[in-house]
Amino acid sequence: MKPIKTLFPLSIWLMRLAVLFFVIMSYWETFAFFNFKSVLFYVSFIFILSAIFLFIGGFLKKDRLTVISSIVLILVTGYHAFLNMKSGIDHNFAVFVVLGSIFVYFLATGNNRK
Repeated sequence: MKPIKTLFPLSIWLMRLAVLFFVIMSYWETFAFFNFKSVLFYVSFIFILSAIFLFIGGFLKKDRLTVISSIVLILVTGYHAFLNMKSGIDHNFAVFVVLGSIFVYFLATGNNRK
């Protein structure tokens, strides 16, 4: 069976929307408390801002914003995955692995419009 290549642009936008939705749903509450003494506040801020930039980067012609936000998101996801390793490998760790693979995809392809 052949792949449906016309769905490729839709799949990229679905990934961007899914990342944005997940990050906002997961980190908005931590960010909204404005606890400037907490490291998690700054990590949440960077995560939310980078996810927004990843989404906005899809509208631009150049790949720069997508690539930079992907690098930042990979680093923050690695940080979260490392923190979750203390509780063992579970579904939370698996979520960060899936997210990390999506961010590596955007790092590798940028705004590929094929």
